[in-house]
Amino acid sequence: MDKLEGLFEQLKSLTAIPATSGFEQEIARRLIEEMRPLADRVEVDAFGNVYGYMDCSPNGLRVMVPAHSDSVGMIVSHVEANGYLRLDVVGAVPSNLVYAQRVQVITPRGPRVGVVGAKPGHIAFRSVEMATSVPLPDALFIDVGAASWEEVLGMGIEPGQQVTWDSELAWLGDPANGLVTGRSLDDRVGLLAMLETMRNLREPGGRPEANMIFVGTVQEEIGLRGAIQAGNVLTPDLCIGIDATISQAGFGHGIAPAPGTAHSEAPTILGGGPAISIMDRGLVGGLVGHPALVAHCRAAADREGIPYQLEGSLPYITSDAAAVQFAGRGVPSLTVKIPSRYTHGPVEVCSLKDVVLTADLVAAAIRAISPTTKFNFLEAGQALPKSE
Repeated sequence: MDKLEGLFEQLKSLTAIPATSGFEQEIARRLIEEMRPLADRVEVDAFGNVYGYMDCSPNGLRVMVPAHSDSVGMIVSHVEANGYLRLDVVGAVPSNLVYAQRVQVITPRGPRVGVVGAKPGHIAFRSVEMATSVPLPDALFIDVGAASWEEVLGMGIEPGQQVTWDSELAWLGDPANGLVTGRSLDDRVGLLAMLETMRNLREPGGRPEANMIFVGTVQEEIGLRGAIQAGNVLTPDLCIGIDATISQAGFGHGIAPAPGTAHSEAPTILGGGPAISIMDRGLVGGLVGHPALVAHCRAAADREGIPYQLEGSLPYITSDAAAVQFAGRGVPSLTVKIPSRYTHGPVEVCSLKDVVLTADLVAAAIRAISPTTKFNFLEAGQALPKSE
Protein backbone atom coordinates (compact mmCIF):
# COMPACT_ATOMS: atom_id res chain seq x y z
CA MET A 1 0.00 0.00 0.00
CA ASP A 2 2.93 2.35 0.67
CA LYS A 3 3.94 1.95 -2.98
CA LEU A 4 0.46 2.90 -4.20
CA GLU A 5 0.28 5.90 -1.84
CA GLY A 6 3.63 7.18 -3.14
CA LEU A 7 2.48 6.80 -6.73
CA PHE A 8 -0.81 8.53 -5.90
CA GLU A 9 0.98 11.59 -4.53
CA GLN A 10 3.32 11.72 -7.52
CA LEU A 11 0.44 11.37 -9.98
CA LYS A 12 -1.56 13.99 -8.08
CA SER A 13 1.27 16.49 -8.55
CA LEU A 14 1.53 15.64 -12.26
CA THR A 15 -2.20 15.97 -12.93
CA ALA A 16 -2.34 19.25 -11.01
CA ILE A 17 -0.19 20.83 -13.73
CA PRO A 18 -2.35 22.12 -16.60
CA ALA A 19 -0.78 21.11 -19.91
CA THR A 20 -3.30 21.26 -22.73
CA SER A 21 -1.66 20.59 -26.10
CA GLY A 22 0.55 23.56 -26.94
CA PHE A 23 0.84 24.66 -23.29
CA GLU A 24 3.31 22.09 -21.91
CA GLN A 25 5.91 24.44 -20.40
CA GLU A 26 5.14 23.66 -16.73
CA ILE A 27 4.93 19.90 -17.18
CA ALA A 28 8.22 20.02 -19.11
CA ARG A 29 9.86 21.78 -16.15
CA ARG A 30 8.53 19.10 -13.80
CA LEU A 31 9.75 16.30 -16.07
CA ILE A 32 13.24 17.79 -16.10
CA GLU A 33 13.24 17.72 -12.28
CA GLU A 34 11.93 14.15 -12.18
CA MET A 35 14.35 12.84 -14.82
CA ARG A 36 17.58 14.41 -13.59
CA PRO A 37 18.22 11.90 -10.76
CA LEU A 38 17.33 8.99 -13.07
CA ALA A 39 18.98 9.87 -16.39
CA ASP A 40 22.61 10.35 -17.38
CA ARG A 41 21.61 13.63 -19.03
CA VAL A 42 18.42 15.53 -19.78
CA GLU A 43 17.73 17.76 -22.78
CA VAL A 44 14.80 19.80 -24.11
CA ASP A 45 14.27 20.58 -27.79
CA ALA A 46 12.68 23.62 -29.40
CA PHE A 47 9.29 21.89 -29.53
CA GLY A 48 9.27 21.22 -25.77
CA ASN A 49 10.01 17.48 -25.87
CA VAL A 50 12.01 16.41 -22.79
CA TYR A 51 14.67 13.72 -23.34
CA GLY A 52 16.14 11.59 -20.57
CA TYR A 53 19.16 9.61 -21.80
CA MET A 54 20.49 6.43 -20.18
CA ASP A 55 23.76 5.55 -21.90
CA CYS A 56 24.51 1.91 -21.07
CA SER A 57 26.56 0.28 -23.84
CA PRO A 58 28.68 1.69 -26.70
CA ASN A 59 27.34 -1.05 -28.98
CA GLY A 60 23.82 -1.24 -27.57
CA LEU A 61 20.65 -0.64 -29.55
CA ARG A 62 19.04 2.79 -29.11
CA VAL A 63 15.54 2.39 -27.72
CA MET A 64 13.11 5.32 -27.56
CA VAL A 65 10.32 5.26 -24.96
CA PRO A 66 7.86 8.13 -25.51
CA ALA A 67 4.93 9.11 -23.30
CA HIS A 68 3.08 12.32 -24.08
CA SER A 69 3.01 15.18 -21.61
CA ASP A 70 0.01 17.04 -23.05
CA SER A 71 -3.68 16.42 -22.48
CA VAL A 72 -6.92 17.36 -24.20
CA GLY A 73 -8.78 20.43 -23.01
CA MET A 74 -10.14 23.72 -24.27
CA ILE A 75 -8.89 27.15 -25.33
CA VAL A 76 -10.40 30.65 -25.04
CA SER A 77 -11.29 31.57 -28.61
CA HIS A 78 -13.05 34.90 -28.01
CA VAL A 79 -14.23 37.25 -25.26
CA GLU A 80 -17.76 38.59 -25.66
CA ALA A 81 -18.65 42.19 -24.81
CA ASN A 82 -20.92 40.90 -22.02
CA GLY A 83 -18.03 39.11 -20.25
CA TYR A 84 -18.68 35.56 -21.39
CA LEU A 85 -15.86 33.55 -22.96
CA ARG A 86 -16.23 31.53 -26.11
CA LEU A 87 -14.20 28.34 -26.32
CA ASP A 88 -12.88 25.72 -28.69
CA VAL A 89 -11.85 22.18 -27.84
CA VAL A 90 -8.22 21.06 -28.13
CA GLY A 91 -8.01 17.42 -29.15
CA ALA A 92 -10.84 14.91 -29.49
CA VAL A 93 -13.29 16.20 -26.86
CA PRO A 94 -17.04 15.85 -27.52
CA SER A 95 -19.35 18.65 -26.40
CA ASN A 96 -21.12 16.54 -23.78
CA LEU A 97 -17.87 16.23 -21.79
CA VAL A 98 -17.46 20.02 -21.73
CA TYR A 99 -21.08 21.09 -21.19
CA ALA A 100 -22.07 22.20 -17.65
CA GLN A 101 -18.58 21.56 -16.22
CA ARG A 102 -16.54 23.68 -13.83
CA VAL A 103 -13.26 24.64 -15.47
CA GLN A 104 -10.09 26.62 -14.89
CA VAL A 105 -8.84 29.31 -17.24
CA ILE A 106 -5.04 29.39 -16.90
CA THR A 107 -3.74 32.98 -16.81
CA PRO A 108 -0.36 34.54 -15.94
CA ARG A 109 -1.94 35.54 -12.62
CA GLY A 110 -2.99 31.99 -11.83
CA PRO A 111 -6.05 29.89 -12.64
CA ARG A 112 -9.47 31.52 -12.80
CA VAL A 113 -12.52 29.38 -12.07
CA GLY A 114 -15.23 29.33 -14.71
CA VAL A 115 -18.42 27.42 -15.48
CA VAL A 116 -19.42 26.19 -18.91
CA GLY A 117 -22.95 27.55 -19.14
CA ALA A 118 -25.91 25.20 -19.41
CA LYS A 119 -29.67 25.51 -19.79
CA PRO A 120 -31.13 25.72 -16.26
CA GLY A 121 -32.33 22.33 -15.07
CA HIS A 122 -35.71 23.80 -14.08
CA ILE A 123 -36.29 24.67 -17.72
CA ALA A 124 -34.50 21.87 -19.55
CA PHE A 125 -36.34 19.03 -17.79
CA ARG A 126 -39.63 20.26 -19.25
CA SER A 127 -38.56 19.37 -22.81
CA VAL A 128 -37.10 16.06 -24.00
CA GLU A 129 -35.24 17.91 -26.75
CA MET A 130 -33.65 20.41 -24.36
CA ALA A 131 -32.91 17.74 -21.76
CA THR A 132 -31.10 15.45 -24.20
CA SER A 133 -29.33 17.89 -26.54
CA VAL A 134 -25.89 19.43 -26.08
CA PRO A 135 -24.74 22.51 -28.04
CA LEU A 136 -21.72 22.19 -30.32
CA PRO A 137 -18.42 23.60 -28.96
CA ASP A 138 -18.72 26.88 -30.86
CA ALA A 139 -22.06 27.53 -29.14
CA LEU A 140 -20.73 26.90 -25.63
CA PHE A 141 -19.58 29.69 -23.35
CA ILE A 142 -17.71 30.07 -20.06
CA ASP A 143 -19.05 32.19 -17.22
CA VAL A 144 -16.14 33.59 -15.14
CA GLY A 145 -18.27 35.96 -13.07
CA ALA A 146 -17.49 39.00 -15.20
CA ALA A 147 -20.01 41.48 -16.57
CA SER A 148 -17.96 42.99 -19.39
CA TRP A 149 -15.04 42.51 -21.75
CA GLU A 150 -13.04 45.03 -19.70
CA GLU A 151 -13.69 43.09 -16.48
CA VAL A 152 -12.52 39.86 -18.11
CA LEU A 153 -9.26 41.51 -19.20
CA GLY A 154 -8.87 42.88 -15.69
CA MET A 155 -8.88 39.29 -14.42
CA GLY A 156 -5.92 38.51 -16.67
CA ILE A 157 -8.02 36.50 -19.12
CA GLU A 158 -7.61 36.90 -22.88
CA PRO A 159 -8.05 34.84 -26.05
CA GLY A 160 -5.55 32.04 -26.60
CA GLN A 161 -5.33 30.82 -22.99
CA GLN A 162 -5.77 27.18 -22.10
CA VAL A 163 -8.83 25.92 -20.25
CA THR A 164 -8.88 22.66 -18.31
CA TRP A 165 -11.35 20.82 -16.11
CA ASP A 166 -11.41 21.67 -12.42
CA SER A 167 -11.08 18.11 -11.05
CA GLU A 168 -8.37 17.07 -8.60
CA LEU A 169 -7.03 13.52 -8.42
CA ALA A 170 -8.85 11.32 -5.88
CA TRP A 171 -9.04 7.68 -4.89
CA LEU A 172 -12.01 5.80 -6.33
CA GLY A 173 -13.24 3.25 -3.82
CA ASP A 174 -10.86 1.52 -1.43
CA PRO A 175 -7.30 2.84 -2.01
CA ALA A 176 -6.03 -0.72 -1.65
CA ASN A 177 -7.66 -1.47 -5.03
CA GLY A 178 -5.49 1.19 -6.63
CA LEU A 179 -8.20 3.00 -8.61
CA VAL A 180 -7.84 6.77 -9.06
CA THR A 181 -9.93 9.38 -10.84
CA GLY A 182 -9.23 12.87 -12.10
CA ARG A 183 -8.35 14.93 -15.13
CA SER A 184 -5.46 14.35 -17.57
CA LEU A 185 -4.76 10.72 -16.65
CA ASP A 186 -4.24 10.39 -20.40
CA ASP A 187 -1.29 10.49 -20.40
CA ARG A 188 0.02 11.46 -16.98
CA VAL A 189 -0.21 7.77 -16.06
CA GLY A 190 2.08 7.12 -19.03
CA LEU A 191 4.58 9.68 -17.73
CA LEU A 192 4.40 8.05 -14.30
CA ALA A 193 5.00 4.59 -15.80
CA MET A 194 7.89 5.98 -17.84
CA LEU A 195 9.54 7.43 -14.70
CA GLU A 196 8.94 4.14 -12.85
CA THR A 197 10.60 2.28 -15.73
CA MET A 198 13.64 4.53 -15.37
CA ARG A 199 13.75 3.80 -11.62
CA ASN A 200 13.52 0.05 -12.29
CA LEU A 201 16.46 0.23 -14.68
CA ARG A 202 18.49 2.15 -12.08
CA GLU A 203 18.16 -0.63 -9.52
CA PRO A 204 21.28 -2.71 -8.77
CA GLY A 205 21.72 -5.26 -11.52
CA GLY A 206 18.86 -3.77 -13.51
CA ARG A 207 20.81 -1.55 -15.89
CA PRO A 208 20.30 -2.79 -19.45
CA GLU A 209 22.68 -3.16 -22.36
CA ALA A 210 20.45 -1.04 -24.56
CA ASN A 211 20.83 2.75 -24.69
CA MET A 212 17.60 4.37 -23.61
CA ILE A 213 16.01 7.68 -24.56
CA PHE A 214 12.89 8.38 -22.51
CA VAL A 215 10.87 11.21 -24.05
CA GLY A 216 8.05 13.30 -22.64
CA THR A 217 6.52 14.38 -25.93
CA VAL A 218 4.32 17.38 -26.66
CA GLN A 219 1.20 17.93 -28.78
CA GLU A 220 0.30 14.25 -29.11
CA GLU A 221 -3.41 14.98 -28.82
CA ILE A 222 -3.42 17.23 -31.89
CA GLY A 223 -1.45 15.09 -34.31
CA LEU A 224 1.54 13.32 -32.65
CA ARG A 225 3.56 16.44 -33.45
CA GLY A 226 6.20 16.17 -30.73
CA ALA A 227 6.80 12.50 -31.54
CA ILE A 228 7.29 13.29 -35.22
CA GLN A 229 9.98 15.80 -34.27
CA ALA A 230 11.64 13.56 -31.67
CA GLY A 231 11.62 10.48 -33.89
CA ASN A 232 13.26 12.36 -36.76
CA VAL A 233 15.96 13.73 -34.44
CA LEU A 234 16.72 10.45 -32.66
CA THR A 235 16.10 7.87 -35.45
CA PRO A 236 16.19 5.10 -32.80
CA ASP A 237 16.57 1.39 -33.46
CA LEU A 238 13.36 0.58 -31.57
CA CYS A 239 10.40 2.41 -30.07
CA ILE A 240 8.23 1.26 -27.16
CA GLY A 241 5.59 3.91 -26.46
CA ILE A 242 3.49 4.20 -23.29
CA ASP A 243 -0.02 5.66 -23.35
CA ALA A 244 -3.51 5.22 -21.92
CA THR A 245 -6.20 3.29 -23.78
CA ILE A 246 -9.97 3.13 -23.56
CA SER A 247 -11.09 0.31 -21.28
CA GLN A 248 -13.82 -1.30 -19.24
CA ALA A 249 -14.16 -2.29 -15.61
CA GLY A 250 -11.90 -5.00 -14.27
CA PHE A 251 -10.95 -7.60 -11.73
CA GLY A 252 -12.46 -6.87 -8.34
CA HIS A 253 -14.39 -3.90 -9.68
CA GLY A 254 -17.11 -5.63 -11.69
CA ILE A 255 -16.77 -7.03 -15.21
CA ALA A 256 -19.77 -5.44 -16.90
CA PRO A 257 -19.05 -2.83 -19.58
CA ALA A 258 -19.52 0.80 -18.68
CA PRO A 259 -23.03 1.95 -19.62
CA GLY A 260 -23.28 2.60 -23.33
CA THR A 261 -19.87 1.07 -24.11
CA ALA A 262 -19.46 -2.43 -25.53
CA HIS A 263 -16.52 -4.75 -24.84
CA SER A 264 -15.81 -4.70 -28.57
CA GLU A 265 -15.29 -0.93 -28.36
CA ALA A 266 -13.06 -1.05 -25.27
CA PRO A 267 -11.69 -4.59 -24.92
CA THR A 268 -9.14 -4.17 -22.11
CA ILE A 269 -10.03 -4.08 -18.43
CA LEU A 270 -8.69 -2.15 -15.45
CA GLY A 271 -6.58 -4.30 -13.15
CA GLY A 272 -5.69 -6.78 -15.89
CA GLY A 273 -2.24 -5.32 -16.52
CA PRO A 274 -0.89 -3.34 -19.47
CA ALA A 275 -2.22 -3.91 -22.97
CA ILE A 276 0.19 -4.83 -25.76
CA SER A 277 -1.35 -3.15 -28.78
CA ILE A 278 -1.42 -5.16 -31.99
CA MET A 279 -3.19 -2.59 -34.16
CA ASP A 280 -4.70 0.86 -33.69
CA ARG A 281 -5.94 3.58 -36.00
CA GLY A 282 -6.57 7.18 -34.97
CA LEU A 283 -7.55 10.36 -36.75
CA VAL A 284 -3.90 10.76 -37.78
CA GLY A 285 -2.66 7.39 -38.99
CA GLY A 286 -2.10 4.42 -36.73
CA LEU A 287 0.27 1.63 -35.80
CA VAL A 288 0.55 -2.08 -36.44
CA GLY A 289 2.83 -3.26 -33.64
CA HIS A 290 6.02 -4.75 -35.11
CA PRO A 291 5.50 -8.52 -34.80
CA ALA A 292 9.03 -9.23 -33.58
CA LEU A 293 8.75 -6.51 -30.92
CA VAL A 294 5.32 -7.79 -29.87
CA ALA A 295 6.78 -11.30 -29.47
CA HIS A 296 9.77 -9.89 -27.55
CA CYS A 297 7.56 -8.01 -25.06
CA ARG A 298 5.26 -10.99 -24.56
CA ALA A 299 8.19 -13.30 -23.93
CA ALA A 300 9.71 -10.86 -21.42
CA ALA A 301 6.39 -10.58 -19.58
CA ASP A 302 5.96 -14.35 -19.50
CA ARG A 303 9.47 -14.88 -18.10
CA GLU A 304 8.88 -12.34 -15.34
CA GLY A 305 5.31 -13.46 -14.62
CA ILE A 306 3.89 -10.03 -15.49
CA PRO A 307 0.19 -10.13 -16.43
CA TYR A 308 -0.73 -8.38 -19.66
CA GLN A 309 -3.58 -8.06 -22.14
CA LEU A 310 -3.69 -8.06 -25.93
CA GLU A 311 -5.41 -5.16 -27.65
CA GLY A 312 -6.19 -6.70 -31.01
CA SER A 313 -7.58 -3.73 -32.92
CA LEU A 314 -8.76 -0.31 -31.83
CA PRO A 315 -10.05 1.82 -34.71
CA TYR A 316 -10.27 5.22 -33.00
CA ILE A 317 -7.10 5.74 -30.99
CA THR A 318 -3.38 5.87 -31.67
CA SER A 319 -0.27 7.29 -30.04
CA ASP A 320 3.31 8.55 -30.43
CA ALA A 321 4.87 5.28 -31.60
CA ALA A 322 2.70 5.56 -34.73
CA ALA A 323 4.73 8.63 -35.71
CA VAL A 324 8.14 7.32 -34.63
CA GLN A 325 7.77 4.21 -36.81
CA PHE A 326 8.38 6.35 -39.92
CA ALA A 327 11.66 7.92 -38.73
CA GLY A 328 14.77 7.29 -40.83
CA ARG A 329 14.49 4.01 -42.72
CA GLY A 330 11.72 2.79 -40.41
CA VAL A 331 11.66 1.93 -36.70
CA PRO A 332 10.16 -1.29 -35.26
CA SER A 333 7.57 0.19 -32.91
CA LEU A 334 4.96 -0.84 -30.39
CA THR A 335 2.68 0.83 -27.84
CA VAL A 336 2.16 -0.55 -24.34
CA LYS A 337 -1.12 0.84 -23.05
CA ILE A 338 -2.53 1.51 -19.59
CA PRO A 339 -6.26 0.73 -19.29
CA SER A 340 -8.37 3.83 -18.63
CA ARG A 341 -12.09 4.53 -18.31
CA TYR A 342 -13.95 7.68 -19.41
CA THR A 343 -11.07 9.04 -21.50
CA HIS A 344 -10.83 12.60 -22.83
CA GLY A 345 -13.18 13.85 -20.16
CA PRO A 346 -13.09 15.56 -16.76
CA VAL A 347 -13.00 12.38 -14.62
CA GLU A 348 -10.90 9.63 -16.16
CA VAL A 349 -10.22 6.46 -14.13
CA CYS A 350 -7.08 4.30 -14.03
CA SER A 351 -5.49 1.68 -11.78
CA LEU A 352 -2.12 2.45 -10.19
CA LYS A 353 -1.54 -1.30 -10.14
CA ASP A 354 -1.62 -1.25 -13.95
CA VAL A 355 0.91 1.61 -13.90
CA VAL A 356 3.29 -0.52 -11.83
CA LEU A 357 2.83 -3.53 -14.11
CA THR A 358 3.39 -1.37 -17.20
CA ALA A 359 6.70 -0.13 -15.84
CA ASP A 360 7.66 -3.71 -14.94
CA LEU A 361 6.85 -4.98 -18.45
CA VAL A 362 8.68 -2.20 -20.30
CA ALA A 363 11.74 -2.57 -18.04
CA ALA A 364 11.74 -6.35 -18.51
CA ALA A 365 11.55 -5.96 -22.29
CA ILE A 366 14.41 -3.47 -22.28
CA ARG A 367 16.64 -5.63 -20.07
CA ALA A 368 16.15 -8.48 -22.53
CA ILE A 369 17.63 -6.45 -25.42
CA SER A 370 21.30 -7.18 -26.10
CA PRO A 371 23.55 -5.61 -28.74
CA THR A 372 22.94 -8.69 -30.90
CA THR A 373 19.15 -8.88 -30.49
CA LYS A 374 17.47 -8.89 -33.89
CA PHE A 375 13.98 -7.67 -34.67
CA ASN A 376 13.56 -9.31 -38.06
CA PHE A 377 10.14 -8.87 -39.61
CA LEU A 378 10.33 -12.05 -41.71
CA GLU A 379 11.34 -14.22 -38.74
CA ALA A 380 8.54 -12.99 -36.49
CA GLY A 381 5.39 -15.02 -35.95
CA GLN A 382 4.65 -18.02 -38.11
CA ALA A 383 7.30 -19.15 -40.57
CA LEU A 384 6.62 -18.12 -44.15
CA PRO A 385 6.83 -20.69 -46.94
CA LYS A 386 9.96 -20.38 -49.03
CA SER A 387 9.41 -19.06 -52.53
CA GLU A 388 10.19 -21.46 -55.34
